[in-house]
Amino acid sequence: MADTHDIQSWLNGDKLRSQKFREQYPLIGLIVGLVFLYILVGYQAAEQQKRLTDTKKEMLDAKFRYMTISAQLTNTTRQSQVIQALKANGSTLQENTVPPTKVGR
Repeated sequence: MADTHDIQSWLNGDKLRSQKFREQYPLIGLIVGLVFLYILVGYQAAEQQKRLTDTKKEMLDAKFRYMTISAQLTNTTRQSQVIQALKANGSTLQENTVPPTKVGR
């Protein structure tokens, strides 16, 4: 069984004030500082990973929006769609049925 005097010296702080223990204060401070830095870097890494994931989601959303708009633009600028839109608006323009010819050289 542990010595009662030894436990009591820890509880009342005599061990913490001893010369042997005081010599270890810089080492204890260094260890506490390193543990603090380790925890801090872990939180920062987790936060950066979260931002990276959010940015990837935003990029994917933007990519799909671009693809949707591009497909819609391609569809609405087709010759057949333009002709239908002109007819629906009552335009008198007609589709050219004569192929283009090269003039000059």
